[in-house]
Amino acid sequence: MSKRRRSRSKVARLVRRWLDTGWQLCARTVDLARRTLVGLYRRLRPRGPTVIIDARRPQARRLRRAIASAARTYARALGAELPSELLVVVQRVVHEGRQLNGLLQAFEGGHGNRRYVVHLALFVNGRQVSEDELLAALRHQLTRTLEDGIGKPVLKVPLDLEVPRARAGTPVVELRPEARAQHDGQERSAMPIQRIEDEQAS
Repeated sequence: MSKRRRSRSKVARLVRRWLDTGWQLCARTVDLARRTLVGLYRRLRPRGPTVIIDARRPQARRLRRAIASAARTYARALGAELPSELLVVVQRVVHEGRQLNGLLQAFEGGHGNRRYVVHLALFVNGRQVSEDELLAALRHQLTRTLEDGIGKPVLKVPLDLEVPRARAGTPVVELRPEARAQHDGQERSAMPIQRIEDEQAS
């Protein structure tokens, strides 16, 4: 009986040892596979800028995704790659002599490499900047950072379709041609709108 017990305990120890060894091998295999997949993803994923946003967490998370996506899409559409050392800082105010929507800074490295920093403003002269305006300022600054890969523009055609707003207090102007009206068998000219308003005010 004692020999059987010793043999059973020996077999149990061997089984436990095998199981421990198997679990260790599985854990090492899973960890190696995870590291390989993470490294592969980092090499294959689209290169994006480093984005720092001075805002509350929900807004910062939304803007960070929008800025990274807009930068990658813009560079891909131009057939270029974003600079490896590109930093985008979104802050409340950007000031360079006066308040600006954006400011691009370039730093020359020791080996001729340039590091770019794009500053974007959330407020300009007390006015909150919309997300579309923020992304437009980003694309404008990115064009300068991509010049090394796509070259400098050889043609610029400015276009401004914004209609100026009418200033408050501008008098009403009669746009119709002066007409002749029949009244009691007599003809008389129609009174301009501005004259009517003046008579009613008096």
